[in-house]
Amino acid sequence: MRYLGKFSKLSWNATSDFRAKATFGVACAALLLLLPVAFLDFYEGHIAIGIGSLGIVSMLAAAAWMVSQNQCPQKLTLFGLVPAGMVFMISVFDRDGIIGTLWCYPSIIACYCMLSERRAWMANVAILAISMPMVWLTLDIHYTLRIYATLAAISVFSAILVRVIDEQRRQLQIQLIRDPLTGLLNRVSLQLELERAVTAHVVDNRQSSLMAIDIDFFKRINDEHGHDCGDKVLRQLGALLQRTLRYEDLCFRVGGEEFLILLNGLSPDVAIGVAERLRREVAQSTLHEHGRVTVSIGVAGHIKAESADTWTKRCDVRLYAAKNQGRNRVVAHLPTTMSDVVPLINRARSAKKLSRDVLP
Repeated sequence: MRYLGKFSKLSWNATSDFRAKATFGVACAALLLLLPVAFLDFYEGHIAIGIGSLGIVSMLAAAAWMVSQNQCPQKLTLFGLVPAGMVFMISVFDRDGIIGTLWCYPSIIACYCMLSERRAWMANVAILAISMPMVWLTLDIHYTLRIYATLAAISVFSAILVRVIDEQRRQLQIQLIRDPLTGLLNRVSLQLELERAVTAHVVDNRQSSLMAIDIDFFKRINDEHGHDCGDKVLRQLGALLQRTLRYEDLCFRVGGEEFLILLNGLSPDVAIGVAERLRREVAQSTLHEHGRVTVSIGVAGHIKAESADTWTKRCDVRLYAAKNQGRNRVVAHLPTTMSDVVPLINRARSAKKLSRDVLP
């Protein structure tokens, strides 16, 4: 699951959709509710509280704007809104007594909607640390204990609800980017990672390589031993890939028995050695009990002038060549002229299609 952490940092709006929408909604609702209160404070002559209310309104407006611009407003919320809200509550306590307690309830819920769980806990501890002594000094013991209990309850209940939502979102993210059979990445994140590798090569001169992998005669496995056996082969190959490759390498299942591996930061010469080692490991492994499984592999290092799509197509051409040349081999070099390459691609594609339709 190592890739999920990196995936979750791609874009605050895309990966924290719940909190982005909640922050925007809470900020807009609070704006509508607090703006009249601020004007009322000015009208009643409470200038300091009115100015404080307008300050909170301004920060809420800034938070809503940041969300609309796909920026994360959590620091503004934690270090701006929460302290300002506590000062506001102290002022209201001083002026209205018990009425100040009522502002604690929406503040607690808003923190869990707008902040990460850890930051929300920090903010709530601060809110309770400010409000509880004031409640103790304002009310008798019977009401004080009840307010303590309800404040603690709403904080705990909000934390439980947000944690459940976060876990559900995390599971949906896993389902979005992971192939359910093998646990490998799927096509959803492939293009993004390829573009990252291309950018790293152009900007930082950090070359990466691709390996296109296809299981040889996979249709035969399914036809002779059943799809359950074929699924077992796919799962075990996926586990072998994850076990064999480096932490920073990314494995994608891009088709039925087709896989693509992004070797981050590896030149083609090194990638060829990795591919050969992987081919031997697959051939020597017992991926299913009825016979040996082999793979064909195409290898292509990125060229600075080419796009991600061109890069993957070059890698596919090498895979087709490996299939056409007898399977269970690695191909990393092709004839240089297109007149030589095109017939090779057509023959390899025809051979691959035939292997799907007719047992070799």
